[in-house]
Amino acid sequence: MEPKAIEALRIFSRVLTRERRKFVLIGATVPQIVLDFRDSPGLGSRETRDFDAVAEVQDWEDFARLRERLLQEGFWSGRVAHELWLNDEVRIDLIPFGPSLVKEDKLSWPYGDSIMTACGLEEALECARDQEIAPNLRLPVVTIPGLVLTKVVAYMDRPEERARDLTDILYCFDQYEKTVGQSRRFDHAGTEVDGTEVAFEEAGAFLLGLEVAALAKPNSLLLVHSFLGKISDEYARPIAQILSEEGQLLDSEERRSVLYRLFRVFGAGLNQ
Repeated sequence: MEPKAIEALRIFSRVLTRERRKFVLIGATVPQIVLDFRDSPGLGSRETRDFDAVAEVQDWEDFARLRERLLQEGFWSGRVAHELWLNDEVRIDLIPFGPSLVKEDKLSWPYGDSIMTACGLEEALECARDQEIAPNLRLPVVTIPGLVLTKVVAYMDRPEERARDLTDILYCFDQYEKTVGQSRRFDHAGTEVDGTEVAFEEAGAFLLGLEVAALAKPNSLLLVHSFLGKISDEYARPIAQILSEEGQLLDSEERRSVLYRLFRVFGAGLNQ
């Protein structure tokens, strides 16, 4: 991780820790931290200059006070209320969460900024685990099942804008519990889904289905089922979006089949 990104996270962590705030890192950088594939060229190797975080606050005034503390430490405001920058290069999107902010699973920003789904945020805070980000820097980070849940929710909130969330989910399917000899995948490889045994390479998706189902609150789980309902066959819109994100210039029937199969395996785990 780049020094400027580490500096931003140190300042961010220091401020929230001093205020005794419960918070968690979420978003696309999590696989690089949790799965430890920082140098791999695959789907999880996105630049680590953009971070997403959730922090508990009492109300919007409390959130404004927290932002002000971060601004006093060197951050400055971006285009919208949740966007914070350091050195004009590192961005942290800080999402507030608290019962008084959420109505009917929606987070409505003041002054008409935007409305976003709040599903998955409570689960992300609950499942957070401390991870070493850099020497002498440990931060609470969402687990991979929690990440998959928040990615599904984010995609469902804005499906035309969040195609990259789909490739992040696939990266988790591919890498989760992959280390041979230590993997729980062996517990599920061989399970039948649609009349075909789950291969070791697919078992990460099945395992994540099990764990997302165990983690998700009822309304969050409904969103995951709605998401899978959109993938009714190999030509579903999410499959096409993934192919586009992967740079598939020519239609790949084989890849379509692989993608559809992975989501079927994930759904089977979810319904176990």
